[in-house]
Amino acid sequence: MTFTSKTRYVLISAAIVTASIIQFARGYRLIIVLLGASLFLLIGNLTVYLSMAKERAQSRQRKRDYYANGS
Repeated sequence: MTFTSKTRYVLISAAIVTASIIQFARGYRLIIVLLGASLFLLIGNLTVYLSMAKERAQSRQRKRDYYANGS
């Protein structure tokens, strides 16, 4: 199953927000929860962006190889 880039971002963000709400409900201080959530959102979304960039680069390489081989 493949997801669009927007869906990947939404899933990562939803998971992080859910985890943050649970941590806040457990009694963690709000500033700690907000700081952790913002860092995880940055890291999670950056990871999604970089993985999609790698997929695009591999796709371009496959196209170049296909046309270079004369197929």
